[in-house]
Amino acid sequence: MVKHFKSGVVAGLIAVAASGFVSAAPEYKLTFSTYWPTSYNYLIDPIFSFAEKVKERTNGRVEVEVFHSKQLFGGKEEFGALERGDIDMSAPMDTYNTGAIPELGIASMPFLWPSPRAMQTSLDAGLWDLGVNQAMEKRGVKVLNVAAGGPYQLYGKGFEIKKPSDLKGKKIAVSGSAASRAMELIGAAPTSMSSGDLYVALQRGTIDATSRPLITGIGRKLYEVLDNITVVNMSYFSTALAINLDSWNKLPKDIQGIMQQAANERGQEQLKLLEAYMSEAESLFEKNNVNYHVATNAELAGFQKEVAPVYDWWKGQVSDGDKYIDFARKNQ
Repeated sequence: MVKHFKSGVVAGLIAVAASGFVSAAPEYKLTFSTYWPTSYNYLIDPIFSFAEKVKERTNGRVEVEVFHSKQLFGGKEEFGALERGDIDMSAPMDTYNTGAIPELGIASMPFLWPSPRAMQTSLDAGLWDLGVNQAMEKRGVKVLNVAAGGPYQLYGKGFEIKKPSDLKGKKIAVSGSAASRAMELIGAAPTSMSSGDLYVALQRGTIDATSRPLITGIGRKLYEVLDNITVVNMSYFSTALAINLDSWNKLPKDIQGIMQQAANERGQEQLKLLEAYMSEAESLFEKNNVNYHVATNAELAGFQKEVAPVYDWWKGQVSDGDKYIDFARKNQ
C-alpha cells in the first residue's frame, strides 16, 4: 500500500562525487495517481508539467511522483483513495463521482456549452464554487483547479448516427447517470462501462455504440473495432486537480502558493492541448478508416429536442440544479 504522505525533512545532503554537485533530497514527496494512459496526451501531459513546475519552483523541496495507467487505482477508485489518504493527489473525473456529489452532473447536461473554451470559462468563473468544492472539502479533498476535459461524441459500429432514431434499440456504453438518461430518451439501451472495457465490448458485439470523447476513440484505439463517429459535442466532462486535505495542510504556505499557481496553469495548458487535439481528430480517424461526420445544425436540433427532458430529470435529482445551470449559461 502506498503511504499517503511521504513527507519528512531529510537531514543531510546527497553529494554526487563525480561532479561535486550537491543537491538536497525533497522535503515532501507526494504520490499522484491517475488511471489515464500516456496515450491520453492532452490530459496527462499537463499533469507531468505540473509536477515538473512544482519541483523546479520549490527548488526541489517538493517531488510529485506521478503513477499513470491504473498503476495504483482505476478511474472510479481515485476519489475514494484521495478521501482515505491512500494517495496524496489525483485528477478525478466528475462523471465518475456523481454518486458522491450529484452536482458534478452539471457537466453532463446536454448541449449546455458550445465548446470546451465556453466550459472552461464557466469553470474559471467559479462554477464549482457554488457547492462542489465545499462538498469535496467536507470529504477531505482540496480542489486546486478544474479543467474542461472535452465533449462527448457518438460512435457506432456498422452504422451511421445522424438522427436519434439511428440509436433506437442499440446497446450503447455510457459514462454517468445523465448520459444514461439521455440515451433512454433517444430509445437506446444504455449500459455503464469504463473506457478500458470498450474495445473488447465492441469487438465481441456486447455493445453496438458508445458515447465518449475523441481522446477515448484514439487513445483506446477504438478505431480498430468501430467505423463511424458523429461529432455532436453532446455533453462534457471535467477533471479536478485535487489533493488530500491533510496532505495539503501539512505543506508550508509558500509551497501551497506555488502548487496553486502551477495547478491554475495546468488548466489553461489542458485547454490549449484539447483544442489542438480536436482540430486534428478528423484526420486521425479518417487515416484509420473511420467515417468522421460532423453533425449539421438540423441534425443537432433533432438530438437537442429528444434529450431536452434530461434537464428536468437532473433538477429532480439535485435540489439546487437551477443554480448551476443558470450560472453555466451566464458564464461562457
